[in-house]
Amino acid sequence: MCMYAPPGCGDCDVLLACFDPAHRIALVRPGMPAGGRPPALPAARRRAGEPYRQAADRLAGAMAPAGALRFGKVTGRIPAVAPGNAAQQRAERRLFTAHAPAPDDLHAPADGAQLMWLPHGDAAAQVTHLAIADLDLFLQGYAEGWIPDGWITLG
Repeated sequence: MCMYAPPGCGDCDVLLACFDPAHRIALVRPGMPAGGRPPALPAARRRAGEPYRQAADRLAGAMAPAGALRFGKVTGRIPAVAPGNAAQQRAERRLFTAHAPAPDDLHAPADGAQLMWLPHGDAAAQVTHLAIADLDLFLQGYAEGWIPDGWITLG
């Protein structure tokens, strides 16, 4: 099961932007030996027939005790990339927002991995390999409250 999204994780279709009270974002840093892989947003692969939200709930459950994470009211839709672009994700993905009461309330969803917390303005630059258009604006707008509740398409 893909519980964090290493570069090229072509089958991880649910991502989680976890904010702490200071609006920092949790990124997963692969355990050693990481092979030089960059940090990533926590992510999971949906099971056959599983709704995106159910997979997000499962991912949240792997990161925190039940009820510790509160889901936000904004969800990003990341459209599929046109066939023939092998360097990017091809399947549609969802980016859920969540809030942790404190950074210590979360742990990495994969064995041997660690969480690192970055200001929301710095997180997008660390995960460019996930090929999420406008991620920086999405995180900024969400943290600053100028993105309306509901669905937003990135890209």
